Amino acid sequence: MRNTLVRYQLSVVVIVFNNGGLYGGDRRNPEEITGPYKDDPAPTSFVPGAAYHTVMEAFGGKGYLVGTPEDLKFALAESFSARKPAVINVTIDPYAGAESGRMQHKN
Repeated sequence: MRNTLVRYQLSVVVIVFNNGGLYGGDRRNPEEITGPYKDDPAPTSFVPGAAYHTVMEAFGGKGYLVGTPEDLKFALAESFSARKPAVINVTIDPYAGAESGRMQHKN
């Protein structure tokens, strides 16, 4: 997708709300992680701090890493005015929000 956006210079802004995984990432408390598999990541975890914004930069687009509302406001304004493809990687707390309760239906 990023390659196509840059190749055709589509002024699309992609916002990634990065909580470190799917469905909240690894929400296990350290005291809950015991046994022989304690060092294995949860199946819903991704690499902490995944730099999605740098992938867009590698293809020639704009990339932003933001962690505050002020940074997000700046990145949105700059990316819309640049009129080129951009990814805004917004890091959020994996414990924020609530699970929908329907995860069992995703398998």
